[in-house]
Amino acid sequence: AVVRLQNHIVAHPEQPLADVAYTLQTGRKHFSHRTIALCRDHDAAGMLLKNRDGDRFLMQKVAVENRSVTFLFPGQGAQYVDMARDLYQYEPVFREEFDRCLRLLKSHLDFDLFKLIYPDANEEARISASARLEQTEATQPALFVIEYALAQLWMSWGIQPASMIGHSVGEYVAACLAGVFSLEDALWLVAMRGRLLQQMETGAMLAVMLPETELAPYVIEGCDLAAVNGPALCVLSAPTAVMEIVEKNLTENGIASRHLHVSHAFHSSMVDSILPVFVEMVTKIRLRPPKIPFFSNLSGDWITPQEA
Repeated sequence: AVVRLQNHIVAHPEQPLADVAYTLQTGRKHFSHRTIALCRDHDAAGMLLKNRDGDRFLMQKVAVENRSVTFLFPGQGAQYVDMARDLYQYEPVFREEFDRCLRLLKSHLDFDLFKLIYPDANEEARISASARLEQTEATQPALFVIEYALAQLWMSWGIQPASMIGHSVGEYVAACLAGVFSLEDALWLVAMRGRLLQQMETGAMLAVMLPETELAPYVIEGCDLAAVNGPALCVLSAPTAVMEIVEKNLTENGIASRHLHVSHAFHSSMVDSILPVFVEMVTKIRLRPPKIPFFSNLSGDWITPQEA
């Protein structure tokens, strides 16, 4: 539920947030102080406005108006059954873009992607869909569709990205929105990429809370440093048996790590065998300079037109 003090707007949990926010976007001027209150019903909202419980009532002065916005798109491991189901039900723009992507993907997939993302309510169907959604050939197009539709929804609300960054398949969403390739080409490329990766030997990926230099001694033969995501967060990629050894060594030294929800060892030397086929696929599509700047996964810096 949402309350705005100046207008005393209250939304019930079942009511779509966009309905509540409408007058905030179109009919009210902005004030320098903003407040958000979290409540379950009208009575709770009234009490919260009186007692201003610090855990559910936040007030802050706005220092800067019209901040620039960056869109961030996650990669494989972020997927789950029913992701964005409420948006699909209640937001026409999201549903239209989602359905459009699925129509374009239909000839490239031999399974029903919609039923994997939004399975039937019975437990057996949900368990089956969840397991299938972790398979690369399903995960990658599923994430692309959700992320692309969500970005289009934000942009339909007037939230335009000044920049973007995406990890792995998320970078394809950023590149598509930036105009590097068309939606049709992006979906074909992502579907084919997922299919090629699915053919690899299975493997594992491990997020480790260490800087790159401190992690280096644990990167044994057969294990690759897949990504440096922050000053103290890296991702390793390796065949399952090799990763078990690495994880054991980390645990024995009290180092925290977490498995990613992936079926293969991406961003490692294990993908080398599919590169020639993938390169040939990329040569078949038209690539253009990006119209919206985004960061390169390869360099960690702004992508150049030539790199794109």
